[in-house]
Amino acid sequence: MMNKQWLTVIARAITKEQEVFPLNQTWQAIHHEYNIGLTQGKKLHLNSSDKQELCELVKKITGIDLQQVEPGEFTAMQREQVLSLAINEKLAGQSVKKNRLAIKALSGRALKLNGDNYRLPGNSHCDMALDSIVSVEHQSLWIVENYRCFDQLDAIKLHESAALTDPLVVFRGDFVYQADTVLSLIEKHPLPVWMMGDIDPKGLSIAQSYPHFAGLIAPDMVELEAYFNTPGKANHKLYEKQLAGCRNALSDTRYPIIQTCWQLMKQHQAGIVQEHWLLGDTTLTLQPA
Repeated sequence: MMNKQWLTVIARAITKEQEVFPLNQTWQAIHHEYNIGLTQGKKLHLNSSDKQELCELVKKITGIDLQQVEPGEFTAMQREQVLSLAINEKLAGQSVKKNRLAIKALSGRALKLNGDNYRLPGNSHCDMALDSIVSVEHQSLWIVENYRCFDQLDAIKLHESAALTDPLVVFRGDFVYQADTVLSLIEKHPLPVWMMGDIDPKGLSIAQSYPHFAGLIAPDMVELEAYFNTPGKANHKLYEKQLAGCRNALSDTRYPIIQTCWQLMKQHQAGIVQEHWLLGDTTLTLQPA
């Protein structure tokens, strides 16, 4: 099956008058698979008959007529749209989860959106398109960085005052759900934003970058320092890996809570991953910005 890269290279070749192309890795693979054209050293020769043969081959395998549509046009399409032009819907450029969010409410609370209340089972969430969220009746947004913590939120001990923020809890995103969609949600519904994330340079940088950042959902400073002093919990490699990319943003922060956590990290040269909140008796509190 031809992939997007092969289609792009072939499409580019058949629209050009030139007949000699660098025999790069992609062309080597195409030539090895279909034996079209003539190789000579590090070059591939394609005459007009070869190009026509490639065009017919692409149409036979993929259903795409390269004389009518370019592979790049698929970038903005959803999978079902591609099927009107090609056999393989996976040529679509749009992610299946593009502009969708994973959201939930706190345990025992209703999900309040668009004037309605929804009750979800434990350890579940609602997968919803951003455009479908017309109104949010919650009082704040909680952004959870790690999916395991988002999914198992019921297992994390929260101080009773946390529920007073009446949050809509949102998974920050990964390779499936996109972080940009969360940012769009914040811009569309400007509520106070609380971040539950790793206490590491990247986690703090992400937190303070959100509009309407209100603070962190984390252990209090006494407990947090105990984490940093505990071998096996303080992650030094994480700190070293992220330091260069985040140092300037954290050093110039205007948020006291970020300053405090940043000082702790620099002192111990380590970070703490949030999965620890799922273990033991740690209670997370609201740490205002």
